[in-house]
Order: sequence, then C-alpha cells, then structure tokens
Amino acid sequence: MKQFNGQGIREERGVVLIVALLVLAVLSVLGLAFLTTARTEDTIAANYRNHTAAFYAAEAGTESGIATLKALLRGNPTPTDAQLAGLVAPALTDPNYAFNAFRVQRVRTVLPYSYRTTLSGGAYTGLFAWTTDYVVTASVTGPRGSQARLSQKVQHVGIPLFQFGIFRGRGIPLQLFPGTLMTFNGRIHANSNIHLGTIAGLQLESYVTATGNIYRHSVADPSYRGPGVVQIKDAGGNLQTLNFDHEYDYNFATLWAENDWKNAALSTFGGRVQDSTMGVQEIVPPIPDALYDPNDAPASSHLMIEKGSAADSPDLEAAKMYYKAGLIIENEKAYDQAGNEVKINTCKDTNGKQAVRKEKFYDADNKTDMEVTQIDVGALTACGVMPKNGILYATAKEGSPNKGEGIRLVNGAQLPGPTAENPQGGLTVVSENPVYVMGNYNTKDKNGNPRTVSTPLTDLVPAAVLGDAITVLSNNWDKNKSDTKGKDPISARPAADTEVNAAVASGQSLRFLEDWRVTAGLKTLTYNGSDVGLWNLKYALPNTCCPNYAPPIRKYGYDTLFDTSQPPGTPMGAIVTRGQWSQL
Repeated sequence: MKQFNGQGIREERGVVLIVALLVLAVLSVLGLAFLTTARTEDTIAANYRNHTAAFYAAEAGTESGIATLKALLRGNPTPTDAQLAGLVAPALTDPNYAFNAFRVQRVRTVLPYSYRTTLSGGAYTGLFAWTTDYVVTASVTGPRGSQARLSQKVQHVGIPLFQFGIFRGRGIPLQLFPGTLMTFNGRIHANSNIHLGTIAGLQLESYVTATGNIYRHSVADPSYRGPGVVQIKDAGGNLQTLNFDHEYDYNFATLWAENDWKNAALSTFGGRVQDSTMGVQEIVPPIPDALYDPNDAPASSHLMIEKGSAADSPDLEAAKMYYKAGLIIENEKAYDQAGNEVKINTCKDTNGKQAVRKEKFYDADNKTDMEVTQIDVGALTACGVMPKNGILYATAKEGSPNKGEGIRLVNGAQLPGPTAENPQGGLTVVSENPVYVMGNYNTKDKNGNPRTVSTPLTDLVPAAVLGDAITVLSNNWDKNKSDTKGKDPISARPAADTEVNAAVASGQSLRFLEDWRVTAGLKTLTYNGSDVGLWNLKYALPNTCCPNYAPPIRKYGYDTLFDTSQPPGTPMGAIVTRGQWSQL
C-alpha cells in the first residue's frame, strides 16, 4: 500500500486553491462583462428611446407646421415672409425635449414664388397649376444628447377653375340628366355628389371626379336612372358603360362594398372616374379661411362676386373680385380702382345712344320688371376705356342690390385684345347682380373676323362672365323688340341661333327667356366655355323652366382655349399636397 505524507496533501490543497481563485477570477470577469454589457444595452435602449421620442416630437412639429401653413394659405395664398416666420412650433408635453429649430420657408425666396406646372398624378392629372413650394423643418433635442431633425416639403397648388368643363362647389350637387343625346368633352368635378343619368344617352369624354360620391340616379328619386346609357371614356380613349355606381354593382342588381366600387371603377375607366372612395381631395375656392364656412360654402363663395365697401376687412378684400377689377361701372358711371372717375359719356353705340345706360324689360323667370345697366362692350372697347387688366366689375346702383336690378352685356362679339397688363387679351365681367348676355358673345377672332365652323377656338380671346345668375338672350331679342314683350306668351319671343364663347360662374346653369323650339323652329345655342357653380342664387329667383321659355338645342362644349389661356382674373381653387420627406 502506498503511503501519502502530509506535504503531498498540502500540495494538492494548494492546487485546488489556485484553481478556485482562477475560476473565481474568470467568473468575476464574466460577471463584469455581463454587467458592462447590460449597462451598455441599457444605455443603447435608453438612447434609442430618447431618439425615438425626439423623432416623434420632431414629427409632431412638422405636422403642426403643415397644419398651420395650410390654415395660413387658406386665408392668404401669398403669405409674407413675416407671416411664415410667425408660425411657431407646438408645445411639447415632456419638458426633457425641446425644439432647437423650427422653420416654415418658401423654397423660392424671390418673386415669382410660384411656377406653372402640369399635375402628373391623382384625380387632377393633366391640369396645369401654379405651384408654390414650402419646406417645414423641425429639430428636437432631448436627454443624453438625443436629437432628431425632419424636413417635409409642402406644395400649395392653385388650380384655375375654368379648366373644368363643369365644376360644382361644396353643397351644390351636380346632376347631368339630358333629355336628348349629350356628348361633352370637358372635365367634370364636384366638391359634393355627382348624379348621372339620361333619357337618350350621355357620353363624357374626360375625367369625372367628386369629393362626394358618384351615383347613377337622379337627385330627387334614388330609384330613377333613366332609360338611356351613360358612357365615359377610359384612359385609352374608349367609351365604357357606367352600369354601376358607388352603391350598386353591375346592372344595379345588389348593393356592394365601397372597395368593390373602387376596384370596378378603376379597372373599367383607368382612373378617369374617381370619388371619395379613391380619396379625391376637395378643391377649395379662393375664400380666406376666416370667411369660409364649410357648412354653408355657397354663401361663403358668393362673396367672390359681391361689391366692395369702405368697411371691408383685408379678408373680404382678398375674397372679392371687385378689388381685382381694372374698371368699375356703378350705376351709369365708371371708376378705376383708386376711385377716380373714368369718363364714358362720350362712348356711344351704333345708334348714337350712351354705351352705358338704363333699360327695362320684364323677366319671366324673376317674375318682375328688371331695370338693367346695359353695357355696350364693343362701344367701350372702341373708346379705349376697357380695363387694361381685362377685369370689369359692374353693379346696377350704389348701395345694396335688389331683385329688380341687373346688368346686360350687348355688342360683345368682339372683345378687347392684348395689353401690357393682359397680354393674352380677353375680358372677364363680374357682378353680384343677375347678368344678361344678349346676342353673340366673343365670336370674332383677334383680327375681327367672325368665327366659322372651321375657326379654332384658340383664335378667340379668353372670356368669362360671373354673376348671381346668367341669362342668354338670343340674337333675335333686340330685333324682335322683346324688351316690350316679356309678359306676352313665349311664342311672342322667338329666338335665333346664338353663340357664346365664355366661361360662366353663377348660381344656376344658363337661363333663357325665349322660344327656341316651337315658334322659332328648333334654334341652337352654341356654347363653348366652362360652367362653374360655387354659390346659390341670392338676388335672382330660381328658374321654373318650361312655362317661361322653350329650350334651345344645346350644342355645349368645353372651350379648349382654357387648357392654355385662362380668362383674366380666373378664380383659382387650391389643394395642398405633400412632397418629399427626409430625416436630416
């Protein structure tokens, strides 16, 4: 048997102690490493939380900047640098975070701030617009040196409204329900619902968009769609049948989900038929935010055509086209924007009468005798007193208007040509009164030659008439002495073929007072322009239709001249879009 002495045992014990110490040292190192790692991860996690919180605070800053910028632009589409600098960052709830930079700036720092562009996406593809670029920048710092800096580009897009063949504002539903075959070449948009139907056929050749819904039934009767077929051209230019709508599936058999309507409309028409389901954005009329009541948009929009007064606030001045006019006719006198009288008493018509004078006749629609301020457009043009900027404001008298007053435009076949202030030429007439257009209007080219079937519309000058209501009196009105026959049967007022080439904005589509069908023998109104409805009638009575006139053959179309040249002072609706986003 082997014997162990005490020294051997002690040696083994020494080895164990060393091993134990080594193990303890390794464990200590590992523990320290684990502790360091934990502390590092905690620091990283804390830094991440701080950075994330700073990011969200900066994002809140950009969103607040966009919201306040939108509100500013609604009141003033061309804000000053001081107004932009006055937009401040929102308050943050956590005192550990603060904005160290917040700015809302224009990209272009010198005039002109805006530039013309063609929209290339969404419901308004193909329209030209005046775009101003802004950048909202927000930088936030937080604990442990955390920070975030975000930048968001915002575009204020001004869209001239007369690019639409038919446009309706909020609160004014659009119904197209023709009794005879109707083909229309212009874009159609409503900031509300659109109702399409037909007796004989309806063919629409451009975009149909609505911020509300698109229905295939009449406004009055949701069950009535008419026996005719509604067709709309797709993206390839082919007519496709709209035999479904926002509510009902194909052939109106059963209700369906909004997403089904969306998919069917997009696949059938290639994006040329869109409504709220596709997120169509409202085009807001040019009314300052302080005056625009979305719950009564028609009343707010009527401000555009109302007369100015000494008590008007800056917001009202921004809203009213009165303040854009280069010439103001009030009663039977004329003034410039500074209030200086412009002498027009020497301007005479072809009969030697005053070019601006009072006339009276009975309006069967308004059911009253109308006293109108008659304006001979040709005579004023020949006198050289037409506004250099192409915008004429006319009001029947001083003070508030009443229902028996109006404006009548005569001898308007040739409109003013180009000037330094209005290089494209043309004329826009604005009035808060009912306006009557008598005879051919804007039918001679820039050289004074009458337009023929082969004359392109682009040879004419751009024109517009904005009023409470707009009534067309045919070329036969004066020849037939219809001023004295207003209370006679409509057969006493036979119409003649007439042509009007001008955008119109009023509280109701074009009105008539003559017999265009029976006695006259099927006469035609040729109308090329843009039909805009933003307000309801305020001074004219609603049209009661057939007892007061027999309707013309309507040869209506969009004036393609407006694709490039808009009438002077054309009102611009606005949308605000988001552009590039970046983290700096």
